[in-house]
Amino acid sequence: MQNNLKKKILNYDIYFDKTGVLFIEQTKTIVLADLHFGKAKSLNLSGFQIPPYDIKETLYKLKKVIEIYKPRRVITLGDNFHDRFSILNMNNQEIIELNKITETVDFKWVTGNHDKKLFSKDKIGGKFFNSFQENDLSFKHIKSKDNSKDSFEFSGHFHPKTIIKINNSSYSYKCFVVSRDFCILPSFGHFTGGIDVKSKVFSDIIDKNTFLIILGKTKIAQQKVI
Repeated sequence: MQNNLKKKILNYDIYFDKTGVLFIEQTKTIVLADLHFGKAKSLNLSGFQIPPYDIKETLYKLKKVIEIYKPRRVITLGDNFHDRFSILNMNNQEIIELNKITETVDFKWVTGNHDKKLFSKDKIGGKFFNSFQENDLSFKHIKSKDNSKDSFEFSGHFHPKTIIKINNSSYSYKCFVVSRDFCILPSFGHFTGGIDVKSKVFSDIIDKNTFLIILGKTKIAQQKVI
């Protein structure tokens, strides 16, 4: 089973993991996007009957990738919490489990459109940023329209996925969207959907230099956007 795919970006060795995170070897940093903690609880409060176990599943997955890569730092790329009440809606055990993670590494929360007015941030560890820059790498929630040619940008927000047709059947897979100077990460949260990379949303983003890193169940594949 193939768990990751290694690519050289600028002078960095980057591992694209099948869980949807990436690992920057030189800085020992895990990057992930769109956890959407508390989405099920938020929908339940809106009248939808959905099992509220997404927080537990997302925390479990996050702990596993940290155990594997042993990072010094974790950077999230926004929409970490589904709405501004998500921390208030988390139970004590969920808060404890989250803080066990944020206390073991340098944890940086980049905020997104879902959580920029988040209540009770003081209950959880880590530091909050609108965006984060380190040397020639930048981290933000939504991709810039014009990124600097001298830097590489990581972002989330769009939950990219691709649809592959085999024998008259269609299969949907999360994917990274990668080009010369940017990477859009797939959503990491357990209860999150996606937007097809062939949709109008991506028409102004994808160019001839863009390729996908597709996350299958047993294999990771690189493919041009067809």
